[in-house]
Amino acid sequence: MSEERFLREYERLNTAQKEAVDAVEGAVMVVAGPGTGKTQILALRIAQILAKTDTPPDGILALTFTDAGVRAMRQRLHALIGAPAYRVKITTFHSFAQEIIALYPESFPRIIGARPALEYDILQILERLIDTGSYSLIRPFGASYYYLSDIKSAISSLKREAVRPEQYIREAEEYKKSIEDAPDLYHTKGAYKGKMKADYAEELRRTERALEFVDIYARYEVALRVANRFDFDDSILEVVRGLTEDETLRLMVQEQYLYVLADEHQDSNGAQNKFLELMVNFHENPNLFVVGDDKQAIFRFQGATLDHFYSFSKKFPGAKLIRLEENYRSTQTILDGAHKILKTDLTARAGHKEHPIEVWAAQDTASELTAIGEEIKKIKAEETVAVMYRRNSDAMAVMELFDRLGIPYAV
Repeated sequence: MSEERFLREYERLNTAQKEAVDAVEGAVMVVAGPGTGKTQILALRIAQILAKTDTPPDGILALTFTDAGVRAMRQRLHALIGAPAYRVKITTFHSFAQEIIALYPESFPRIIGARPALEYDILQILERLIDTGSYSLIRPFGASYYYLSDIKSAISSLKREAVRPEQYIREAEEYKKSIEDAPDLYHTKGAYKGKMKADYAEELRRTERALEFVDIYARYEVALRVANRFDFDDSILEVVRGLTEDETLRLMVQEQYLYVLADEHQDSNGAQNKFLELMVNFHENPNLFVVGDDKQAIFRFQGATLDHFYSFSKKFPGAKLIRLEENYRSTQTILDGAHKILKTDLTARAGHKEHPIEVWAAQDTASELTAIGEEIKKIKAEETVAVMYRRNSDAMAVMELFDRLGIPYAV
């Protein structure tokens, strides 16, 4: 490790960032807004662990959600400590789960030797299950596959929350019974006396639909095994099952990794959270370090929910909480504008020139594009302009606008 480089980077940190880097032992949760130096904190903390403890590089596990995140973290760590950065296990949740399965295949008999199921395989299996089952609510007459996409999405959501078919069936049956046992289930007077109240009838119908769905979920799991396939969500789910049921496997993995770090923790779903918990629950106050931002968990990425983010302190009551609130990317004007929407508490430290925020209200897409084009024409030719859009499909209209105005662009 280059001690000089480490000290130089360390001295550039603010007080809260230094606290995060120095909190080597125990459970730590860092709530870090955008532009507050999360990747740098993770890299410096790994370097600090190697400097302050006798932990070898391969005794540290850093988990994130994308390959791009893996590359960014490794590059930052390599700049700090050199070649040992390649011995630190920096990987995505799915890649790490698949690695455990490959290393300990005997602990995963359900999917050992199985191949990943392609999108076509999954849809074909579900269509066959719909055709061969006795379903009246999720197989509408004349449109048998109307709910096919919803069924596929719901199965994936349940797997990401580590919910097995038998658990779902049990909870649905209990909920159905609670409805049927409601003291005010039926009208007691008037024209509808003796008939079930509409709200309860609708809830029962939805519960019956859920029970039909979970029947497909259970048969889908069997069909995957028969076809010797596993789907995208199975790798983490199987490792969660393996670590839960196989104590020897759990101890081997826990003994291998003495420090576990997780980036973008607000994006974690139930299965990934259970995975993290099983990796460290050997200790009462484990060396688990999570970084996340509750303001960035709006879209429930891959089943993520803030419930998991907020439950960290309940699972690890001795955890240290650190907030990073100094932003090194944006202007204060941008941060104040974001605060009005998301209630952030960030302070600008990047030193950029401030510019006002203007808000336009357009009646339709055509009006919006016209306003964008007129505004861009006012800007000096040497300036660089960014147009951000919500979906990839929205890019076409912006590209057509630029073509019409003769404005060069890159998507």
